Amino acid sequence: MLAVDVRSSLRAGRTVEDGAARWWRFSAQTVARHGDFLLAFVDGGVCVGAYRILDSAPDAGEGGKYTFDLTPAARFQWALGQRLPLPPGRNPARILTGQHLREFLDAAPYRPSGSDRD
Repeated sequence: MLAVDVRSSLRAGRTVEDGAARWWRFSAQTVARHGDFLLAFVDGGVCVGAYRILDSAPDAGEGGKYTFDLTPAARFQWALGQRLPLPPGRNPARILTGQHLREFLDAAPYRPSGSDRD
């Protein structure tokens, strides 16, 4: 799962989804392995957007930074307003794996079976 800091996009007047969708520096391998879902966060790691990545492509005009085609991820809407268990660091583009991903998934409220389609 990928996570991006959208504070500067919001300051520039963009929407959360628009800020989350464009110009993030991830490697092709990272996007291939972890690019199913993307969480947008702001100060303190608070989640302001949860998306399923429909498609991704490096933008040659932006130095190969990735752009994403996103749609809201119903299965993670519970996370909006919650503090994310982000890995340490100041990089605005992060990867939730291992312990951090497990902590995030374990925080999900109970969901009836069959409700995890996206």
